Amino acid sequence: MSSKQSLEIIVVAILYVSVFVVVVGPALESITGLETLSTETTRGVARTWELVSKPQGWFLCLGYVPVHYTYLFVRARLAGKSVDSYWE
Repeated sequence: MSSKQSLEIIVVAILYVSVFVVVVGPALESITGLETLSTETTRGVARTWELVSKPQGWFLCLGYVPVHYTYLFVRARLAGKSVDSYWE
């Protein structure tokens, strides 16, 4: 995997988290009444634990898996290659 491909995956992760915190998270909160994920908390490990220990944090973490693999598949197909050969 080239450094350009690694950078693409990082950008996808950042975009996913941004969209989740701004759009999906508040929508989940209003629909289900789950506690809001706050971006204004402590830093480091404590902040990470606070994010993933809430139900909405589990949606954040588990929701990234299909987004990640869909991106890998679509990006390889757009390049006209198989998934295995493109990401090696």
